[in-house]
Amino acid sequence: MKFSYVQIGARDVSSLAQFYIDVLGCRKSTESKWLCGKPGTVLSLPGFGEDAPVLGIVECADGDARNINDTGFAHLCFETEDVKAAVTKLLKNGGSLVSTMKHAELHPCVYCRDPEGNIVEFHIPFPAKGTAPEYLTTAGSLLGLKRGKTALKFIHVNIITADWRKLCDFYNGVFGCTDTGKLKDHQGSYKEQVIGIPGVHVIGRHVLLPGFFESYPTLEIFTYSIPGIEKPNKETDKGINCIGFASSGTDEDAKTLISAGGSKVSKENGISIFEDIQGDRILIGG
Repeated sequence: MKFSYVQIGARDVSSLAQFYIDVLGCRKSTESKWLCGKPGTVLSLPGFGEDAPVLGIVECADGDARNINDTGFAHLCFETEDVKAAVTKLLKNGGSLVSTMKHAELHPCVYCRDPEGNIVEFHIPFPAKGTAPEYLTTAGSLLGLKRGKTALKFIHVNIITADWRKLCDFYNGVFGCTDTGKLKDHQGSYKEQVIGIPGVHVIGRHVLLPGFFESYPTLEIFTYSIPGIEKPNKETDKGINCIGFASSGTDEDAKTLISAGGSKVSKENGISIFEDIQGDRILIGG
């Protein structure tokens, strides 16, 4: 099992694809099987070389951009040693800010929107194992000593749910994900400004997606005290509407997923389409 795919529904596929190339460092990819025969563009996500998971952008006119606290796949996160440069480039290319603190681009973690309204998070490298080199890298980023190091690395897909622990257990049991890092418990004035929702309390954790490295990429599974639209991502939805896994045992994976409370939807162009326990779409292919 290997995490392989994220999909965004967009009104203007070519323009949004160019934004992700110019601003986020994605590259064009030939992994078109994940589009299930639909017209669209596939890009390699940054930070993984030739073995990168891919981002599919498909034409989709339904609905509005999702909010940061809407149920389902809510945002993509990218790590950079120069948040200011990343935010500045995003704003120059038609993006906008979600975080509300003064001079947001100078902070270690910032939420933004791409030109179609999808949430994009930037943050500096946070120490994962507590080693001296990690702390030096983090300190250098905060002190502005890493200016010009603008390369981005895809870090996580965020998913919002009413019960973060239940959804963590589902992805761990079905896809071989594992809990990683500390429990995330975000509240207080500063966190409210970072997230852009006054009075909010966010709790949850990351699970490590299979097939890559020790600390990334992850699925960030959060529960918000102030919920948004309680509607899971569907195929026709604008915004992030599914993720995908490559597997050599799709039939066995299907049995495991269904026994854990998920469901099978259909099969298109050799890709099996499922829903998790809250109705979010998952693709599994060989």
